[in-house]
Amino acid sequence: MKSKIMRILSVLPIFILVSACVSQAQTPKSLLKAPDWFLNQPKDDSTFRYFVGSGSSSKGDVAGAEKIAVQDIIDKIFFYIGVEVSSNTTAEAKASKDKFESDIQQVVKTQGQTRLSGFELMEKLPLEKGDNVTIYVLARYNKKELDARKAEIEKMFREREEAISGPEKEGIDLADKGKYFQAVIKFIEAATAASTSKVANAEIKFKRNIDEAKEAVDKINLIKLNDNLEGHAGQKFSEPFKLKVTNGTSEDDPGVPGVLIEVTYKIVSKSGVSPKTTKVKTKENGMLEFDHPIPDFVGADTVKMTLNLESYTSALSDVPAQYSELVDSLESLIVGKKTVFAYKVSSNAKNIITGIVILDINVDGGPLSKTETGQSLLSALTEEKFKTKNLPLKPSELLDKGDFDIIEILTAKYSSDAERAIFGTARILSFSDNDDRKIAKCSGTVQVVDLKTKEILLTIVKDVNEMGKDENQAQSAAFKKLGKEIGKEIKNKLR
Repeated sequence: MKSKIMRILSVLPIFILVSACVSQAQTPKSLLKAPDWFLNQPKDDSTFRYFVGSGSSSKGDVAGAEKIAVQDIIDKIFFYIGVEVSSNTTAEAKASKDKFESDIQQVVKTQGQTRLSGFELMEKLPLEKGDNVTIYVLARYNKKELDARKAEIEKMFREREEAISGPEKEGIDLADKGKYFQAVIKFIEAATAASTSKVANAEIKFKRNIDEAKEAVDKINLIKLNDNLEGHAGQKFSEPFKLKVTNGTSEDDPGVPGVLIEVTYKIVSKSGVSPKTTKVKTKENGMLEFDHPIPDFVGADTVKMTLNLESYTSALSDVPAQYSELVDSLESLIVGKKTVFAYKVSSNAKNIITGIVILDINVDGGPLSKTETGQSLLSALTEEKFKTKNLPLKPSELLDKGDFDIIEILTAKYSSDAERAIFGTARILSFSDNDDRKIAKCSGTVQVVDLKTKEILLTIVKDVNEMGKDENQAQSAAFKKLGKEIGKEIKNKLR
């Protein structure tokens, strides 16, 4: 018996903080029953909350009994905190709980107070009956410290799950109210949280939220409020391109404010036609207006408007590989939410009386009395409804004269009959053979001048090749083709 008591004393030293409960002279041998504080647990006071625990071993295993007693204390503390590890508990939350348990164990084992703020061991007493050993533990926890730890652990346990379930629930509520655009944002937020979460069934939750986002996107529509606009080159369109983004399928459905729309249009520069994009947000009524830059070309084209959720979907760009296909399907659906406006730009030049005089020159450099290039150009522009007329100048009046001199002649003679003039030369450069046919290479340079201001509005340089059975036919065909090609350039470029 003495050896057993000595073994208990050596493994489990008595630490008494409340002397009123047990006198200093008392030893484990004198503890013949459970202490009163175990049978009648101390009531919480204004500062502390009290916890008691016990653990037993039928084989005299003091360490084992102590471990059970400490776990009893821990279980009661966590019962108060109100959290329980489950399949939804994150690794971070589990680690936090494990650390908390370890700190409690160390305080009880070492009878110290430094590892866990606010937690104190009051008593740890053994009761021995034959081979049975029971350890009783009394501890107290500062209420403020305990409640702070409770809030901290509760937050840790719920925050990852709520990062998914919270936005998802909001998204469902918004979708039920017909607020599909706002719902999409919440479903994407929930899916993003699920993509990095360690909660159970994270992959299922990710897919579910992506599917819910797609379903909501499908109910958002871009409604054109006007279309087929017409304008003139060099002039602003009479009205902007108008769009309404709706939580529905028609113009009468509720509009969605603050939606980013990507607008794609084209401009013409020296390097050619190039696409441009800009982003516009819808107003409070879900509408937006896009003022197209002043068109600097003639012809038909389109303006495309596309739903842009890049600021939200960008959070999904780094998802694990198994989610990529789902993300791609959502992004494809978003990009598919678009509408295209058609428009046509006409040249105001059609309404301006324009005279034409072009000197045709043969391969030897001599002027031709027949003006086939000018006549072909006149026909081409007339087909496009230009107001044109031939100017009856003699070849000698144009030959070997500079542009300034020609403009002076045209202004002096025809400014009262026409507002503009197209003048220039068409020259046969060479002939070549192609089997039994001749090919004529022809080059032309023409300019369009304003006869009131003497300003050159457009310069066109064009080369063509054309065949004929002999040189005369090839030459005639080349001049005619050149006239048509110059006509196309004027139609598309002259304002």
